[in-house]
Amino acid sequence: MLAKPVIAIVFGAFMLCAETCLHAESWLNVRTQWPDLPFHDWAAGGFLLTAGILSQRDWSRRWPYQAVAWGFMLSLLVGALFGHFAEWLTPPDTVEWFSEGTFLVLIVALTAIALGALMVTLARGDT
Repeated sequence: MLAKPVIAIVFGAFMLCAETCLHAESWLNVRTQWPDLPFHDWAAGGFLLTAGILSQRDWSRRWPYQAVAWGFMLSLLVGALFGHFAEWLTPPDTVEWFSEGTFLVLIVALTAIALGALMVTLARGDT
């Protein structure tokens, strides 16, 4: 199920929306805070969304794009996982929408989904 292109489309769209919302405060001062915008996350989300759409049209020829997009997304999620784990170990500075522990669990879940999707896409692509 994780290799289905619709999963890549939904996951990519979710990541685009989530990263845009997480960095909404950077939009208020975009002239001074543009380096804080998540260009790499947007690229990975957009690539996964596009790869899912292409794979949906022609799986036999386009599944490698989806596999590469899942790999790109997984690499960013693993980096975020290590970064947020380090933040979780330190005392919180401010009160957020939800705790650092809750955010860490969310990142672990997203990482597990991306890893599973990459593995299943690679296995399904060989057939």
